[in-house]
Amino acid sequence: MHVGRGSGANSIIAYCLSISDICPLELDLYFERFLNLNRKSSPDFDIDWSWKDRDTILEYIFNKYGKDHVAFCGTNVEFKRKSRFRELGKVFGLPKDELDQLFKKPQELHDQNSVVQQIYKYEQLMIGFPNQRSMQSCGILISEEPITNYSALEFPPKEFPIVQFDMHTAEDIGLEKFDILSQRCLETIKDAVTLIKEKRGINVDIEDTRLSKNELKCNEYLSIGKTIGCFYIESPAMRGLLRRLKCDNYKVLVAASSIIRPGVAQSGMMREYIFRHNHPGQFEYFHEVFEKELGETYGIMVYQEDVIKIAMHFGGVSAANGDVLRRAMSGKGRSLSALQKLKDDFFDSCKKKGHPDQLSQEVYRQIESFAGYSFCKAHSASYAVESYQSLYLKAYYPIEFMVSAINNGGGFYRTEVYVHEAKMAGATIHNPGVNLSEFQTTVYGTNVYLGLMHIEKLEAAVKLFIPEERKENGNYKSLKC
Repeated sequence: MHVGRGSGANSIIAYCLSISDICPLELDLYFERFLNLNRKSSPDFDIDWSWKDRDTILEYIFNKYGKDHVAFCGTNVEFKRKSRFRELGKVFGLPKDELDQLFKKPQELHDQNSVVQQIYKYEQLMIGFPNQRSMQSCGILISEEPITNYSALEFPPKEFPIVQFDMHTAEDIGLEKFDILSQRCLETIKDAVTLIKEKRGINVDIEDTRLSKNELKCNEYLSIGKTIGCFYIESPAMRGLLRRLKCDNYKVLVAASSIIRPGVAQSGMMREYIFRHNHPGQFEYFHEVFEKELGETYGIMVYQEDVIKIAMHFGGVSAANGDVLRRAMSGKGRSLSALQKLKDDFFDSCKKKGHPDQLSQEVYRQIESFAGYSFCKAHSASYAVESYQSLYLKAYYPIEFMVSAINNGGGFYRTEVYVHEAKMAGATIHNPGVNLSEFQTTVYGTNVYLGLMHIEKLEAAVKLFIPEERKENGNYKSLKC
């Protein structure tokens, strides 16, 4: 199982090849968000794998292309406030207690002696300076020439080599970066399907997305925020948003996945979207272009593609330049002068179209307020598919689904929340026992036996040994045998 997400899902070829589960025609996705004439770097696909499969994928890549041609991308970790004070405090020979007080208290509450004053002076000079090299969490570089032609390599304990530069330098050199991502919910879904087959004899083809997009029970759960355990839609904020939107279908869920993001929420657009969704006849569109191009989202920019639409149809810029504007605002473009030129071109074009300056300023403010934080529509749609897959299992096979969530480390909440959800679904919860529990949590009918993995301070080897010994020699009769 995997999830192809990000702008790659805007490509219908990606859909035909099953890289993603999103049909661009169904959702009117902009191909230019994925690939356009102005894009200098190669487009990429963000693919999520199960957290248990990630090492297998990494081994495949390193074996296929050879360790001389593959390495993890490095990153430069800058001095944060705490580390700046700690390192300077050591230089000046301050004891630990005084070090701790330096970064915990504001400057005016400290003794204004010469040492403290010098520390504050140098601390300001260290802002933005690199502290140490590290590795990017998921970026892998594959080069045609040996990777050592570009960098010396470092070998961390896991023994995957790391180059000594970051993603921006890799891009300047011309190396391609591949993001090998992983998440726990994919394994939860996979384990739940296996458990349902094993315990109930029912085959669930969870990769058939038609299963869950129009399920009445799933839509009912969505509208009341009954989504604990479900990917991306289980947090209190998200469940509250689903209730306020009375979300009862896939397309509203796609929008909800994007408007929960900080950019949309902080600009006030999330509140406005909720009002317009619930009162469609009680608002006016900002401009006729917003009504025509953003009618599906009530005239509000919800997705990154909306920046391109408004830049094109309101500002009169090309689709390619609209995407460059979106990239620059999201921090993916590193040139401030290029962003300023795009901004100037936007306002010049607006003036030629006859838009009042005040109106153009407000439109640009809306673009600027969330372009760097919102999702692209294809990304939201990809996440919504996985959310529905997990919701389908929760709605129809809640005990098996919750057991799988518990075994995969849960999600937003602590383990006991998922145990309680299983109990609410009709399960009888049993404490770990030497004769009935396995290493992981197990289910027999409606009886759920917590796994030995949940016993703190018991060695992992013992947790694995107890069920193995029982299978070999029968049930335990006493502490001795």
